[in-house]
Amino acid sequence: MAKIKLTLYVEKDISQKAKKLSEISGKSISNIVSDYIYIQDLERNDFKISDKVKKWIGVANIEVKDDYKILRDKTYEQKLKKYEGTS
Repeated sequence: MAKIKLTLYVEKDISQKAKKLSEISGKSISNIVSDYIYIQDLERNDFKISDKVKKWIGVANIEVKDDYKILRDKTYEQKLKKYEGTS
């Protein structure tokens, strides 16, 4: 799929957090934003994961929809706290 340029304007602190998150995750900010929008679209369209795919997920409890979001957010917060004040 062809990529196009998208310019975003965000607060300075959001920009700094995005850069640190990019470092931590090993993904570009573009990929982080793309992934977020893709996930939001899947959730909005009530995407269901097949039983075959569930087997590959492993320890994740996907039956409760919000559990992974809470865990993800806590993990990102912990990682970002390590880098606060290091700019």
